[in-house]
Formats: sequence, structure tokens, C-alpha cells
Amino acid sequence: MRLGGIQPPQRNDSLLKGYVGGVWYFWGMRVGILGGGTMGRGIAEVAGRAGHRVEVYEPVGAARASAEAALRERLPQADWYITEQLADLAGAEVFIEAIPEDLTRKKALLAEIASLVGPTSLVATNTSALCVHELGRELPYRSQFMGWHFFNPAPRMPLVEVIPTAFTAKEALERSLEILQTWGKVPVIAPDLPGFLVNRIARPYYVEALRLAEEGVAPAQIDALMEGLGFRMGPFRLMDLIGVDVNHAVTQAVWAGLWYPARFRPSWLQALKVAAGHLGRKTGQGFYRYTTDASNSEGPKGPPAAPTTS
Repeated sequence: MRLGGIQPPQRNDSLLKGYVGGVWYFWGMRVGILGGGTMGRGIAEVAGRAGHRVEVYEPVGAARASAEAALRERLPQADWYITEQLADLAGAEVFIEAIPEDLTRKKALLAEIASLVGPTSLVATNTSALCVHELGRELPYRSQFMGWHFFNPAPRMPLVEVIPTAFTAKEALERSLEILQTWGKVPVIAPDLPGFLVNRIARPYYVEALRLAEEGVAPAQIDALMEGLGFRMGPFRLMDLIGVDVNHAVTQAVWAGLWYPARFRPSWLQALKVAAGHLGRKTGQGFYRYTTDASNSEGPKGPPAAPTTS
């Protein structure tokens, strides 16, 4: 698939496999992933399966070991490695920052890689709702920078929101769209507004469900009703899959970005879950309890069958 009006890129010809059907097929790039958490390792899998050398930076030992185990299972034949040394990623053709939704931490890490970014490198932040312009406005490579919002689980979900800033070069944007297409993704250009497209539309699904729970309606009852109406996953089941903390952070970002409208006010019930460390499936408890044996879990059974918004 080729997006209308996009011209083929002119740089990094040594990395091009061919120009087929209006799309450059890239191969053999070095793709640096900043962060080895759920999204980082998922994006690493996407790039690895596309034939690229994947280099994952993860400074936390436990997270690094977990990411390594996951990638050994998912990418047994691919060219990848995990490092605690940020300098190992120097000169990568593509950098994708995928650490948690914290504006200060993301800005610091993006500034730290400035000396590693080459003149033709692309740099993307994987964010669900943070202002991409704010993340990139002080970066020396800001013309090469934009948002790539992957959806969880990244290997299965085709949609990627691509969020350029006022500083993003046209050539960088076009090359990003071409690369994502060769990765089997469906890139959609989204405005740099709170929640972009998908998470802005999805907020009421979560917020209204949480309001009902605050008033005493059981989460399982709300999920059953919504799934009975045709939604693939109820809001509480979905929040547990995404991460209650991630979903709460996105709601806070959208609420603040829109100047605190009452309709998007974050839920105190969700905030209590986050404070208690009940973050969903990844911690074994969220709005439901989970065990390693799925048959003994409280939550509704079965894998997600639709893109998971944050």
C-alpha cells in the first residue's frame, strides 16, 4: 500500500532493497529501541521480523532480563541484542523511544541521545498522549523527530499514529510512512493534539465506565454489558490488559491538555488502583485478579481481539 502524494526517499540508498509498487522496501537497518518494557519489546519484534538489526537499550537489570527472555522466544532467528550502554546505539538509522509516559523522563532521554543521532537518522517517540512538539522542540535533531504511536500488542496491531511537529522535515515524515508500511503497519498521520485521534475518541469509554464503578456498579457487570453490545473487550478488562497506570496517565494527559474539562476528569478509583500497585495483568491484579493459570483468573477469558487503546 502506498499513501497518495508520497515521493520515494533519496537518502540511505545502501539500505534499500527495491522500489516495488511505489514503495521502497528497506532492509538491514539498525533500529535502536530505547526501553525494553512491553511496548519496547513489541516494537523490537516488529522491526526484527522486518529483517532489521534491532538494538534494545534497557538500563534496569530485571527489565533487561525479562526483555531478553521475551525476544529469545519471539525472535529466535533475528539479529538483535540488548544493552545497558546507550552509546551502543550510536549511528542507528532509526531510534524509537518507548519508555513510560513521563514527559520529564522522555525529554531527558531524547536529549541524551543527541550525540548518537546521525544526520539522516529518524527519531520517534512512542507516546499515547504526550505533546510531541513539547518533547521535540529543544532537540538539535528536531527536524528528524516525530511521534510513532504503536498500539498494544505492537506485533499484532496494524495501526500506527504518526504525529509530526511543526519542525518535522517533510522528507523525514515521508520516509517514516514508507518504513512503517514495509513493516506491515497502517500509518495514519494524526494531529499533535491531546490524545491524538484514537485515545481522544476512546476516553469516554473508560471515563464513563469508571464513573459507574465509583457509584457502585461492579466492573464485571459493566464489562459484560459492553461486550454484550458488541465491544470486543469491556473497559475494565481492557484497562487491565493495557496497564491501569498507563491508562490513568493517558487520561491525565488528555484532561490537562484540554484545560481540565469535567467530562475527562480522571477517576479517583483508578488512582487508588495505581497507588496500590494493582496495575492489571502485568502485576497479577487490577480490576480483576490473575494467576499464571488463566482458568483460575477472575477476569473474562480469551485474548484481545481488537486494538488496545491506552
